[in-house]
Amino acid sequence: MSLQNDTGMLQTTSLLRWRNVACAIGLFVLYYAWKVVYRLHLSPLSHVPGRKLAAASNLYAFYHDTVRGGQYIWEVEEMHKQFGPIVRISPVEVHVNDPEFIDQVFAGSGKRREKGQLTLNGLGATPTAIGTRDHSLHRSRRAALNTFFSAAKIRRLGPMIHEVLDQIFQRLDQHRRADMPVNFNLLYRAATHDLIADYAFGQGSVCFSRSDLNQPYFDSYHHMVMNWHFGTYFPSVGRVFRRLPPSVVKKVMPTALPFINLIGLAIEKINRIRSTAAVSEETTIFHGLLQSNLPESEKTSDRLAEEAVVLLSAGTDSSANTLSAITYHLLADPSKLQRLRAELKVAVPEGRLPTFAQVETLPYLSAVIQEGLRLHPAVSSRQQRVAPDEDLLYTNRSTSTTYKIPAGTCISMTPVLLSRLPDIYPSPNEFRPERFLENPKLKQYQLTFSRGTRMCLGINLAYQEMYIILAGLFGKFDVWDGTGEQNSLTLELFKTTREDVDIVRDLVTENVKNDSLGVRVMVKGP
Repeated sequence: MSLQNDTGMLQTTSLLRWRNVACAIGLFVLYYAWKVVYRLHLSPLSHVPGRKLAAASNLYAFYHDTVRGGQYIWEVEEMHKQFGPIVRISPVEVHVNDPEFIDQVFAGSGKRREKGQLTLNGLGATPTAIGTRDHSLHRSRRAALNTFFSAAKIRRLGPMIHEVLDQIFQRLDQHRRADMPVNFNLLYRAATHDLIADYAFGQGSVCFSRSDLNQPYFDSYHHMVMNWHFGTYFPSVGRVFRRLPPSVVKKVMPTALPFINLIGLAIEKINRIRSTAAVSEETTIFHGLLQSNLPESEKTSDRLAEEAVVLLSAGTDSSANTLSAITYHLLADPSKLQRLRAELKVAVPEGRLPTFAQVETLPYLSAVIQEGLRLHPAVSSRQQRVAPDEDLLYTNRSTSTTYKIPAGTCISMTPVLLSRLPDIYPSPNEFRPERFLENPKLKQYQLTFSRGTRMCLGINLAYQEMYIILAGLFGKFDVWDGTGEQNSLTLELFKTTREDVDIVRDLVTENVKNDSLGVRVMVKGP
């Protein structure tokens, strides 16, 4: 009898347990179903056109960006072709592909703009200026850095850029004598990294002092970037990974170790600067930051090291990608290179390195750079902003329909998509600098360096790098004409095609096909 009672009680308990599980599952399904109904029909964004799957769940974007590897950019482009210039691309995000709306989204001083949560997640919620959501704190952190990236301060870096240009010429000469192709992607990364590292810490040549140009570090960085989108959806994983001891990282993900070590190296350099006697704030960025008016809580070595990692990363790959692509386009179309060389010959004395003052106003060089930035922008990911204090109104000029975007909504625009609108840029996939000479107003449609109070900190440095390096390189080197009769130094593309520079996926910076070996060039001459 007792056994039967015990058995019955066990059966009852088991049944109740399963009923509780079923009830919990049912409640979860109902809750999620209600969320989908709300998002599709009751949300303040329900009036914005777009694909229902994207509006219903983040899983749609997650699949295309994380599982397929940076492909959501092309899905968003297809949505715009189907639904028009404004589309809803997630339950909480609206994407606008209309350059006339740039200044409303990326407003200047006087209006608060914050970054979207996905962008902040991707940055790992680091205590840096670029990774700060709060408007006031961002303004404070950014103001301390602005001093070092003003146009006046950057102009003083001319001699430093000349040193890097000399290093480029030395490497090109080594490859000429060895009759070996040069990987310009790696060469430009070494140049831009050494420049920003020297300005940040005063450490001189890092990459050019190595025979491999520090390629393991750049490979490590790109390996980390491959996980960008995963980090935007699971930021805690990235935060945990960054805190793992190097010995663990070496076992779990050895290719990431050189980049992970960068934080520790930055802390060492900052501590070394901190321990030295007082020096002029002109010395380096971090000498200046440590002597700035920032609160002491903002000048800890850990926080400043995070700022250093951002400066080194953002100041390296973005400019290098654009420089590599421009180099390809000019060597692939000798007529454009000849026009540029003719302009440089008049502006820069023969045998001299160009100064920024000599070349910054050259029309064709400026057009070449703008066209390079249009087709190969420094940042490929969509740029998110939130207007926390005001509703924004967008009017589709084709239909005269006005859409209200409520305050607090994440609004994004993507440079890669804006720069390929055929109504603004006829034959948008063609590299044609002349379009910027024919219509100078096109420059106002560029979003490469963002806009407003959160625009790219390094815009002045990036432009000066590109002007001086391109002017120096193509003032010295012609394109090889195949005759064997040229008596000057020349460059010839080596097993490189347009596929080696065209974006196929969005991983913060543009990524080309997986098996690309980069922009490779043979150096010829007497």
